[in-house]
Amino acid sequence: MKIINKTGFISGIFMMILLWSCDKADQEFVHDSNTISQMICKASHGSSEFRGEIHEFDKNEKEVTGEFTQQDVEGGYGIILFEISKSLQDDVNLANIYLVATLTWDQSVTPSLSGRHDITGDGIIITVESGVGTTRQYRVRGYYQ
Repeated sequence: MKIINKTGFISGIFMMILLWSCDKADQEFVHDSNTISQMICKASHGSSEFRGEIHEFDKNEKEVTGEFTQQDVEGGYGIILFEISKSLQDDVNLANIYLVATLTWDQSVTPSLSGRHDITGDGIIITVESGVGTTRQYRVRGYYQ
């Protein structure tokens, strides 16, 4: 019985030390960006990559071009288009594609981009969340041209 009490006591002290040492992240490491800087699609892990064309829109549904700040696009949305040559239609199945996005280190994407995705037709909608909790939606779709 004494061993259990000592173990419990030591575990309790350890938990108190852990909780006491937790602190908020330094502001320089927290980002408000919820935009995607680049997205690629691939038919398989070892195959060629196709870069998506990203269109950013502000809260008034006006397309923002060139350099922009987070405040310029806050409250808006994005569209990512993959134009694949018709000659590759047999090799690149847009209904079964891998997606990879370039994000800052404290962003997350929902639903996850792991696995394969169907980006035909209306495509899929993903949500990017910044380190401070702001979100932005993107429609990701592909088509043959």
